[in-house]
Amino acid sequence: MKDEAPLKAGLLVLAPDSASVRQAIVFQFNPETLARQIGPAPGATPAEAAAVVETIRLEAHFDALAATTGTAMPGGIAPVLAALEALVPHGADGPAQRPLVLLAWGRQRVQPVQVIALDIVEQAFDRALNPLRAQVTLHLRALLANELRAGGRGAKLLAAHARTRAALAAQVGPQGLEALGLASLP
Repeated sequence: MKDEAPLKAGLLVLAPDSASVRQAIVFQFNPETLARQIGPAPGATPAEAAAVVETIRLEAHFDALAATTGTAMPGGIAPVLAALEALVPHGADGPAQRPLVLLAWGRQRVQPVQVIALDIVEQAFDRALNPLRAQVTLHLRALLANELRAGGRGAKLLAAHARTRAALAAQVGPQGLEALGLASLP
């Protein structure tokens, strides 16, 4: 049995009108942690609180020197940072103009997301002051079904993600009061 290469995490950018991958932004070093918050949208009214929103925060590291044989790439990681910055929606961008962005975090988590914000810390530079290393905190929001075109690629990917999560939850199986050390409810 041959060793499989480790999976990498990243963002896949699909063209808005097709399922083709327009761009892949691969995290050169897989993040060590991924923080998720699941609940009502911040500031939601009681009527809106029924819609559960998942926000995701992760730190990705980019290093131009590690990506090559020790020689810095022209422009360093500036192109990667610019590609990430382009994913943050601007006021004039309408949903139809935005590309579909997928967070690919292993085989069991490929989900449509919106890049809400980026915190970028550039850490090393070449002679032309191009960044060579950066730590980027990505703030993402999982897209909801009503934000995706019915029957479109994004909706299908979201449905597949939901099926995967449900299958994972089903693996926990039923447990009784005994699992908590209780004989009965008070």
